[in-house]
Amino acid sequence: MAIRKSVEEEMVVPGSRKEWLTKCATALTSQGFTNVTKHQELFQVEASYKKITVWGSIQITLTPAGSDTKITARSTANVDNIYALLKSPNKTILSKFKEGLR
Repeated sequence: MAIRKSVEEEMVVPGSRKEWLTKCATALTSQGFTNVTKHQELFQVEASYKKITVWGSIQITLTPAGSDTKITARSTANVDNIYALLKSPNKTILSKFKEGLR
C-alpha cells in the first residue's frame, strides 16, 4: 500500500465560478491530467496525474469570494518512492495545474 500525502493551495481570481470551472478543467487537460471530471453542482474538478516519477490526483474546489472566485487546489500523491526524495510530487502536480491556467 502506497504512502500518500496532501498539499493544499488557495488563490483568489477575478470572475465567476462557472467561468473558472471550465478554465480549470481545460488547464488540467492541457497539462496531461487524465480522468478530468467536472462536478457542476459542487463547483469541483477532479483529475489524475500519472507519470513515471509522479503518481497522484488533484481536486479543485471553487468558492465565492465577493465578486471574485477562490480556487482551492488539493493535491494528493504517493511519497514512498525515491523520486519523492528529490522533488515533492504534490508541488509538481500543483505547478502543472497553475501552468495550465496561464
